[in-house]
Amino acid sequence: MNRKSIFSFSFCVLLTACSDNGTVSTNEALSQTGDETPNVILILADDLAFSDLGAYGSEIETPNLDELASSGVLFTRFHTSAMCSPSRAMLLTGVDQHKNGYGTMGAYLDESQRGQPGYEGYLNDQVVTVASLLNDAGFNTYMTGKWHLGTQTFPSERGFDRTFILLQGAGSHFDNTGYASAQPTVDYFRNGNPVELPDDFYSSDAYTDEMITYIEEGRASNQPFFGYLAFSAPHFPLHAPAELTDKYIERYMAGWDVIRQQRHNTMKELGLIDNAAEMAQRLERVPPWNEISLEEQRYQAKKMAVYAAMVDSLDQNVGKLVSYLKSIDEYDDTVFFFLSDNGPEAVDFTTYPILPVATDWIAESFNNSYENLGSAGSYSYYGERWAHVGAAAHSFHKTVISQGGINVPLIVSYAKALPQNRVVSDFSSVVDITPTILELANVTHPGNAFNNRAIHSMDGRSVLPYLRGTANSIYPAGEGNGFELFGHNAYIIGNWKITRLQVPYGDFTWGLYDLDKDPAELNNLAEQNPEKFQELLAAYAEYAERNGVIQVPEGWRMFENLGSSQ
Repeated sequence: MNRKSIFSFSFCVLLTACSDNGTVSTNEALSQTGDETPNVILILADDLAFSDLGAYGSEIETPNLDELASSGVLFTRFHTSAMCSPSRAMLLTGVDQHKNGYGTMGAYLDESQRGQPGYEGYLNDQVVTVASLLNDAGFNTYMTGKWHLGTQTFPSERGFDRTFILLQGAGSHFDNTGYASAQPTVDYFRNGNPVELPDDFYSSDAYTDEMITYIEEGRASNQPFFGYLAFSAPHFPLHAPAELTDKYIERYMAGWDVIRQQRHNTMKELGLIDNAAEMAQRLERVPPWNEISLEEQRYQAKKMAVYAAMVDSLDQNVGKLVSYLKSIDEYDDTVFFFLSDNGPEAVDFTTYPILPVATDWIAESFNNSYENLGSAGSYSYYGERWAHVGAAAHSFHKTVISQGGINVPLIVSYAKALPQNRVVSDFSSVVDITPTILELANVTHPGNAFNNRAIHSMDGRSVLPYLRGTANSIYPAGEGNGFELFGHNAYIIGNWKITRLQVPYGDFTWGLYDLDKDPAELNNLAEQNPEKFQELLAAYAEYAERNGVIQVPEGWRMFENLGSSQ
């Protein structure tokens, strides 16, 4: 099949002056027709916070991703699950996590969830991946990076032609060291076969180089490609090249209070949050920066510097991939999606030793002295002290379905045929990515059957009608989506959100919040807006019923259930 024979499409390109209400005037639109199927590059960061990119208000240097944002669309109200595997499963299928196998993380199953449909703890066979559908449509399909969708199935069995993967969810960025005494090493596979890592391995570099190799070696086929580049950065352990870390250390001696306020102010200046939006209080266990010792300040500043260096390195690798695509004249014919899988990681088993299997192993096995932070022989986290900087516009962090856990960056860039330099504040969700990719590729989802097996239809919707100006919103008026993980619950319609959080993040009662004015969810408006409150409560109940959500009881705590189902 020749690339030019696969697809033709025509839609309007919205210029920089386009408004965000979905309408386009004659002077603001340009009709454009293409006769080639676009390539698709899907880039996923691991635990990257909403405000970690320059385009989203960060002091971290991310010029390549900022350039993709300026040549494309930057989303401010895009949502994922509050943890990695559920998000990844929804990303690749467009199907809600409670049906695709990740109703919760497999290691945290409650007794009531064990063995139930949608709670398998791996990507189940009731869904089809976007890679499978694109592969059937003539795409070359490649994946490099973190899989973390179970050991029962590999990406090579879910539609990817060529793969280089980290099978598990975390590990050293310099070698195959694991993340606890029960998992002292992790596994890497190339095309389904175990591989040894080279001595000069660094995760972000290796994943990118491998992706470029696959694209280069597939050029002779003259087929479009789908590349899923799933970075494991900036997930703990914090590892980065020393020269990148060094340039950030002094920057973070300003401390988390100052940096957090600076990010909040910058997001207002960029128009990413309302100018009157309040910032949440410092997390309860986070001390004021000026009340810790100078020695502790230096140590904490370096931890954040390593984290920033990981983001910097990730950005440089995105730049490397973009430069390569330009060198082979494929950049203009490639759609880029960049997002994170959830909000910032607040866990730190060294500062708060609640999990001895990790804490003791780290103390016995690694050198976390100041001088060694960030090197291959270290194993550190940046914890909630810096996580609440990454979530400066919001409350809380990864594992919680507050905005801090689920509102993440999304950049979509395809200058040839999509808007440029536009900020979109309309609600969208990770289940919308697969429908969008399929529409761009003119590939139809099979509905409820694929390869002689029953599957779920997609729950998401393409964002293209909205970006083209043929729809006034991504979700029709009165429609939205629900979220649940670890017993936390939420539903969003437009700018309205209801949230119910387990202790210690809330008192397990529902509240109603206006995300336009209050992205940190500080002001409960349920009493002032009883009809809207009841509308969203009914919508969540319908969502939970439709998707088979199994609610854990009030007071449920995730770490107390770790491994209980194993």
